[in-house]
Amino acid sequence: MLLKLVKGELFRLNKYNVILVSLLVVIVWSIMLYLIEDPIIFSSIISIIILLDVTMMTVLYTGSVLNFEKTESTMPSLMVTPASEKQLIFSKVISSMIHQTTSTLLVVIAFMLIRGIEINLFILTPIILINVATFTLYGFVFAFFSKDFTSLLANLSTVYILLVLPSLLIYFGVFQSTEMINFILLLSPMEQALVLINSVVNSDYSIHFIFSLSMMLIYFLLTYNLIVKKQFNKYVQKGSGV
Repeated sequence: MLLKLVKGELFRLNKYNVILVSLLVVIVWSIMLYLIEDPIIFSSIISIIILLDVTMMTVLYTGSVLNFEKTESTMPSLMVTPASEKQLIFSKVISSMIHQTTSTLLVVIAFMLIRGIEINLFILTPIILINVATFTLYGFVFAFFSKDFTSLLANLSTVYILLVLPSLLIYFGVFQSTEMINFILLLSPMEQALVLINSVVNSDYSIHFIFSLSMMLIYFLLTYNLIVKKQFNKYVQKGSGV
């Protein structure tokens, strides 16, 4: 059943042109990276592009698909099938992992070939998968608490400014951080994702890498059990007009 649901999710990703959009995003990211000649800037920017691709774009794609399904009453129809709510949720998580990981790796592999950079794909791939899985659940959360796709975009933009901007300012050395600020930032899933990705890109695996990996897994479990699992049925019923 789960395999059939995943196939259905991938079909709808194509139906709603999400796969086409993601390919266009890959082209845009690739052009941006190609135009950067400074190796120091390049190594910094590629981490940010991977970060945005596996976090922001994952949330956006998940939210958009849920919004399309809401308008077409797709989810209520699936709820009357033998599939459980857990299977419906994880079919979206798995399909998102397949789609988004492929999209991100296309950018990385392209520049490994063009620029001759070395990135350990055997470590990067599971890191991308973990990030995509967690941020797919965040996509559910944004969809649950947004009236429509426009409000989802507004909410997403606000949250990302609050969570991403401090990390980027410190990452690019705009201002100096302190131990207290670093600790607070490490509680942010965006900061954890940045630490994980940057560690792989620079082959620098410190205690922060282990901490961020552990926190990302914890946030996945907490988000699923405390929010997505509890709110999913309410969201479907609300979308069906019940």
